[in-house]
Amino acid sequence: MKVEALEWLKEWERLINDVDFEGARSLFADSVVSFGTFAEVLYGLDQLEAMQWRKIWPTIRDFKFEEPKILVFKPGIATLAVLWHSRGKTKDGGWYRRKGRATLVLKKAKGSLRCIHSHLSMEPGIPALAE
Repeated sequence: MKVEALEWLKEWERLINDVDFEGARSLFADSVVSFGTFAEVLYGLDQLEAMQWRKIWPTIRDFKFEEPKILVFKPGIATLAVLWHSRGKTKDGGWYRRKGRATLVLKKAKGSLRCIHSHLSMEPGIPALAE
């Protein structure tokens, strides 16, 4: 399960950098519940894409997950706690360093992993959009 979870994470990282919303949807459950930057709680994949991914992914580049801590609580469920970094676009078109953390809960269904909960947040002290 650990190898599968690491492969899932690497694929999502690639899709974020490619700004591939459709591809990323295939990694998430339709009923995913998420905490986001622009909404307190997001219910479902449509809200997650519209209110989080589409507002952030086009404004960042060089997104990279660091080596995650993976805890498997029971067969078919993995929880990933992972740091990440990227560069974000400033209002004047420049770039600034972004750092943050993520918690992801993956569930195996029909032979593949799907994210059922995600929470990505910026490191304390770093604004979501630099001035």
